[in-house]
Amino acid sequence: MILITGNAGFIGKYLTEVLLDQGYNVCGLDTRPRTDTLSGFRQIEGNVLDKNIVKQSLSGADCIIHLAAEHKDFGIPEKNYFRTNVDGTKILLEAAAEAGIKKFIFYSSVAVYGIQSSTTEETAPDPVNPYGASKIAAEKEISKWAEEDKKRTTIIIRPAVVFGPNNRANIFRLIRQICDGKFIMVGRGKNIKSVAYVENLTDATVYLMNLCPPGISIYNYADEPHMQMKELVELIGKISDRKLRKLYLPLGIAEAGGYSFDILGKITGIDFPITAARMKKFTVPTHHRAERIRQLGFVPKFSIEEGLKKNIDWYLRKKKDLSDDADSSD
Repeated sequence: MILITGNAGFIGKYLTEVLLDQGYNVCGLDTRPRTDTLSGFRQIEGNVLDKNIVKQSLSGADCIIHLAAEHKDFGIPEKNYFRTNVDGTKILLEAAAEAGIKKFIFYSSVAVYGIQSSTTEETAPDPVNPYGASKIAAEKEISKWAEEDKKRTTIIIRPAVVFGPNNRANIFRLIRQICDGKFIMVGRGKNIKSVAYVENLTDATVYLMNLCPPGISIYNYADEPHMQMKELVELIGKISDRKLRKLYLPLGIAEAGGYSFDILGKITGIDFPITAARMKKFTVPTHHRAERIRQLGFVPKFSIEEGLKKNIDWYLRKKKDLSDDADSSD
């Protein structure tokens, strides 16, 4: 049996269904449990910080896929990232050791690289925000756990920004703005933006789970080709049949406007889609290469264009039902 923490989240839902389709028994641990009934699936409501709940969820498990994390970029105190992402991971590792579990798969993030571009798995981490710092701290705990027993298999996956139907993070915001005719380019759009389509990422996870030998393995994940932001925007416009404005906002002006929303956000507690940090992030290169998994022979099923079409079609179908308080993760 496989335990998936954070199974009711965006990636977790896809991963649960992929594993069930392939005949695995799955147990999910999440603070927001799934309510649907699935054959071969057991849902436990709880937090990875609760040692008793963690031990209960590990009953019969021989593999852990750890997705549960604090990841939003608004309204979360710095200490909460480390409490959930590091302390929660340590609790899982301790319980796994007691239960004799030998395989642990951890979803980290390219945020561990900070503002470095054209990264590979050999690039030294240099996080610039609490989320990235907490993820690399958790990776270190996992590495120590793996080194304690040479029979243990530890796989660390560092995805680029993930998109797909049902996600309401950064690529969703971009799709929504373009489809609704509200998009204005910030900067010239020449920065590369690596992305990962969710179904490709979950397939890659299962591929690595079945292939990797004992020891510690680290893999970036991003789909190809790596596109400049303006190319990504143009592709979304083409798929959605939306005419794009030729105007662009210089970063300085966009950031100034973002600071106004930062102040409003602090006063009202509302997570506005426009913030100074998001305006800056839009123009920063986030180029993260994932050559190692391709060298193993993994071939993604879907192109970026096919993934975007699925995402856009979902948005246009669900548009009336979607609120403006989209989650943020990157």
